[in-house]
Amino acid sequence: MVSLETLPDMIDITAVAADTRLSDVDRICDIAKAYHCASTITLPCYLARTMKNTIGYELLHGSVTGFPYGGELTSTKVYEAKQLELLGAQEIDMVMNIGAFLSGNLKYTKQDITAVCEAVKVPVKVIIETALLDEAQIAKASELVASAGAPWVKSSTGFHGKPTTVEIVRIMKEAAGENVKVKAAGGIRDLDTMLEMADAGAERFGLGGRSCENIFLELDRRLGRENLMEYIK
Repeated sequence: MVSLETLPDMIDITAVAADTRLSDVDRICDIAKAYHCASTITLPCYLARTMKNTIGYELLHGSVTGFPYGGELTSTKVYEAKQLELLGAQEIDMVMNIGAFLSGNLKYTKQDITAVCEAVKVPVKVIIETALLDEAQIAKASELVASAGAPWVKSSTGFHGKPTTVEIVRIMKEAAGENVKVKAAGGIRDLDTMLEMADAGAERFGLGGRSCENIFLELDRRLGRENLMEYIK
């Protein structure tokens, strides 16, 4: 069972919105360093900055490809993934081709995922965008990600309004199987939900900077310790 003390170790703190500024990137780096998060994930153009800002800290550096809609050519996703790896990305979150999946073109969807996973040596987390899928489709997409050879399946970009739930995490984990890890992201706002998701099979969480701030404020309060946010500029 996951404890409050170790929960930050499972958090990817992100700055991936279209209006992300350098100040947003710098802040998530500061929060990640203070709370010992698993990683920072930023848009490709900011990857070098997160790496520079976290020198000397045991943090992974991640970025995204095919983001946020997944409709790019497979060759485009592959090229971007390779470039990110060359720049130092240690993890890559990619969006599957959601339109192809919903059209029933599962062969293309699977090939798209496999091509990116085989193009790089770093772990790829495949975003299936659960906000646009029903439960049966969530299970099917999770199975497809597993069969494509991806090590991670991720729920959502968080850009479509419908939050990821504990039940969604449970469906993803059961469908993907023991060899594929689950990352929960999108609309996660409180510690209790995160703990329930961890029990349901989530091994990583994707949280935006603002969500992280609120969650860590609550974490410090529950642990009865000084609020670390006060020391983050």
